[in-house]
Amino acid sequence: MTIPEQLSVVVSALRAVPDVQPTVQPPLDRAVFVGSGDSLSSALLATAYGHRALSSGDLTWTGRLPHGTDTVVGISHSGTSGATVRALRLAADEGKRTIAITSNADSPLAAAAAETQLVPSLDIREVVPCAGHLMLGLGVAAVVGEDVAAAASNVAQLLEAQAPELLRAVEVLPADAPHAISVLTLPDLRGAGDFWMLKLIEATGLTVRTVPLEESGHVDYFIGPQPHLVLQLIGSVGRARFDRLAVALESTGQTVQQIALETGRTPLIGELAGAAAGAVFAHQAATRWGRPPFRGGAVNMDARHIKLDEEPITT
Repeated sequence: MTIPEQLSVVVSALRAVPDVQPTVQPPLDRAVFVGSGDSLSSALLATAYGHRALSSGDLTWTGRLPHGTDTVVGISHSGTSGATVRALRLAADEGKRTIAITSNADSPLAAAAAETQLVPSLDIREVVPCAGHLMLGLGVAAVVGEDVAAAASNVAQLLEAQAPELLRAVEVLPADAPHAISVLTLPDLRGAGDFWMLKLIEATGLTVRTVPLEESGHVDYFIGPQPHLVLQLIGSVGRARFDRLAVALESTGQTVQQIALETGRTPLIGELAGAAAGAVFAHQAATRWGRPPFRGGAVNMDARHIKLDEEPITT
């Protein structure tokens, strides 16, 4: 499938999906948003609004909440991610406010929460998925008090605006797969960068990491001598610093690719459009390098190891 075809599927679905209907009552005091995998990328979006985001396992497997936590928001599209359900149960046991963001009102996650923010599902078939993250991200927006009226359509519009840069970025990819990939960001695209990392891992099976821009400037020029691809996701700020760092990394033999993404009028909309672009980019990179997504079926995708052991799995 070509880039325009992939984008058309996502854009059409975004324009057809109903708006998220906010149900959580403000204010949201000292909240920690938790999730796993794609849902952790959704949780990271809340940091732009002054909240914290952690892997749900950070709470579940340590058995304690971060200091100063008043509210725990658990995020899972299916509502069956084991660590996230357990994190909400832990918070409830400690008398904290609990909120679930999910598409499944009958899920264990919804049952564990005092309040539930439901999100619709995008009815699309995907190889490298982004639909769940897009809807959960809009659920995060609703919970933090962002105006979500026509938000999905706004994401679609911005994703279309990113299409020319996405086409260019795929065209200039190296012909052969690198040994590893680093994704560099500033805070305006940090959540998108995290999602790019996840999708590149799923699609290519390569080692991929995300790095704050300045930290790359401190350590990344030591990477080598194996082929290494650096993707600089550039938003509305810091272009001069990205450029200067690109020169330094290229001088050590690394391949640096700059991808300038339109970020739109609100941080969250820009992050979500950037994340969807990342899923398309990852699929195209896997095709170019002859690396079938999910290691060509070698990976067991039932994900039972992250579900609740003692409860039935629902869809």
